[in-house]
Amino acid sequence: MKKINLITLFSIICILFSCAKAPYEVRSVESARIAIDSTWDAKANPKMLALVESYKKQLDSEMNVEIGTAAQTLEKGFPQSLLSNFTADAMKETANQLWSNVDFAVMNMGGLRVSLNKGPITIGSMYETYPFENQLVLLELQGKDVRSFFEFVAFNGGEGLSNGVRLVVKNRAIESLEIGGKSLDENKIYRIATIDFLAAGNDHMEALTQAVRVTDSGRQLRDFMIDYVKNLTLKKQEVNAKLDDRITIR
Repeated sequence: MKKINLITLFSIICILFSCAKAPYEVRSVESARIAIDSTWDAKANPKMLALVESYKKQLDSEMNVEIGTAAQTLEKGFPQSLLSNFTADAMKETANQLWSNVDFAVMNMGGLRVSLNKGPITIGSMYETYPFENQLVLLELQGKDVRSFFEFVAFNGGEGLSNGVRLVVKNRAIESLEIGGKSLDENKIYRIATIDFLAAGNDHMEALTQAVRVTDSGRQLRDFMIDYVKNLTLKKQEVNAKLDDRITIR
């Protein structure tokens, strides 16, 4: 008689049960909140702890590598902030190296999770600031849709915008807008560096979905930001930013 291995036997049993009439039905559902606190520490599985510890040592050795220094603490906030300005400027510079002729860059405040603290910057701190698996992309967007995007920014009270943009907001509407020192041309195609998350219209940035072309870098923003900080260090420069007139609320 031919032998049946456990996997095959399990598959047969699953098929039989799926074809059979279910002998049970759900009559009620109850739930309770279970606090995940130190109470559970006493019940930790020693083997699992040992396994986690072995990976933790390796992870710590990689995450604790210093790649640069922040001259001051860079925090996020509306309408603009040191962290959002630094990030958007780095995105624009990086995108220009990849594709050239980039008009501006956009980063949402929600994509920046924690501040970059003054002092040493590690790989781990970059993962904390940029935790999401977002990829850098280039959008080509007609001027009329660019205006729609900035109307959202004005109503929202700001976002992460790169240098070269001059947006003046009054009563949550655009009072004036310049890109690269020129007034917005609604017939021009603008080249915008951003992340795929926003290119898909998330975080209420539906205007960005009107792009006539999207070019994906194939790399995550966090990786580019790590490289950007490393390059600053090679040039003996610190991570820094300043508040300017890229967004003015009247």
